[in-house]
Amino acid sequence: MTLPYSLANPPAIFRPLGALYASLAAYRRRLYEIGFLTSHKVRVPVISVGNLTVGGNRKTPLTAYIANSLLSLGYRPAILSRGYGRRAFPLGDPVLVSEGAGPLVSPTYAGDEPYLLALTTKAAVVVAKRRVKAARLAESLGADVLILDDGFQHLGLKREVDILSLTGAQPFGNGRVIPAGPLRESLAAGAKAHLAVTSPETPPNPWNLPSFAAELMITHLFYLNSSKTLPLKEAQNRKFTAFCGLANPKSFGQSLASLGLFPGRFRAFPDHVSFGPETLQTLRQDLLDLGAEFLVTTYKDAVKLMGSDLPIIVAETSLRLTEPQRFMETLLSLLPPKGAL
Repeated sequence: MTLPYSLANPPAIFRPLGALYASLAAYRRRLYEIGFLTSHKVRVPVISVGNLTVGGNRKTPLTAYIANSLLSLGYRPAILSRGYGRRAFPLGDPVLVSEGAGPLVSPTYAGDEPYLLALTTKAAVVVAKRRVKAARLAESLGADVLILDDGFQHLGLKREVDILSLTGAQPFGNGRVIPAGPLRESLAAGAKAHLAVTSPETPPNPWNLPSFAAELMITHLFYLNSSKTLPLKEAQNRKFTAFCGLANPKSFGQSLASLGLFPGRFRAFPDHVSFGPETLQTLRQDLLDLGAEFLVTTYKDAVKLMGSDLPIIVAETSLRLTEPQRFMETLLSLLPPKGAL
């Protein structure tokens, strides 16, 4: 969601609207709880990864982490997503993005995050406007656990576990609901979750949920069109520019700086940006203006630039939990035994 003003300091006039939105969100959640609105049950357990605020909160890296961890334990997970920003697929909905061996459709029809998940996990990935449809397809493919990417407000599918991804020293901003602040619903809704995964600087959550700290780290650099690795020391000694289309572009800049990588120019585009001719020309001009050798970007952005003649270096990231074993033990304790549903 892109708003024409900063959520860090929204106009006071929006406060009544924020209060109204919060009331409507709470009322909607209550309608699902009492069964007036239908929350569909599926045959296998469902894990939701989400948050309370608009913008990037590392939901997709956490989804990938959980999927890969479950795969290592012998599960057959499938990831379900709405596929924000994707075009309607010619063959309809749902869309099978991956059966676990890489993408079957382009980012145009998958959406940025689902396509990236198809590249970075061996889990099945399915997108649909109604995720219960994606769940049914995933079940038919043999999935024994489903993971909802960005699912905390998606109440049309019952889940066994709700995980909140919280980041930053002020994970709830000013504590108000959109358009008066960054919250999607009131803070009280967070009590419905079971676990929280936080960044190291995030304070204790107000609901006393079991909490696990994690860092999003750049693991390696590689050339987009050849997959050849660029050693970190070599990158540190070369002139480059950087760009990204993220809800929280500052985090990407901080990740680069933590590795001693300082671009001559850093461009932050809107989240889910489409790289049209004008945008590509802007990036080419950055290279020329600075005499830079290449551009560094995120994997999420790079998947939309495959085949481009731009010299693009991908900064691949992964989530590192400080207590990975305790996290998975806690998560699995909330799931029923296999075949119990």
